[in-house]
Amino acid sequence: MTKIFYCGGSSGRLGTLRAVIPLSDLCGVLCREISTYVGQSFPEPKQSTSGCTVIEIAPDEVEANWRPGFYLLEKSPIQFEPILRTVCDRVERRDPDLESVGPAK
Repeated sequence: MTKIFYCGGSSGRLGTLRAVIPLSDLCGVLCREISTYVGQSFPEPKQSTSGCTVIEIAPDEVEANWRPGFYLLEKSPIQFEPILRTVCDRVERRDPDLESVGPAK
């Protein structure tokens, strides 16, 4: 499962787990977003940014064009949240009994 973290701002400096979702459900979104691969370690947030979104791809979920590790998105949590909600709504409509996918509670 791919993990989505919100960092900075009210989310805290280290990051708050926002959602856990299969990479296959997130690939279409990630392909449209500008992301930077930052390696196998969680990135250090920059002091000057108000917030960032970090994606962690597990080694067992690697798909074409995606390496395991951490990606930093150019969207802040506020900018990424509507995108995440759309993905979760689409997954839920496809399988309403699926409880393991969606925003972290």
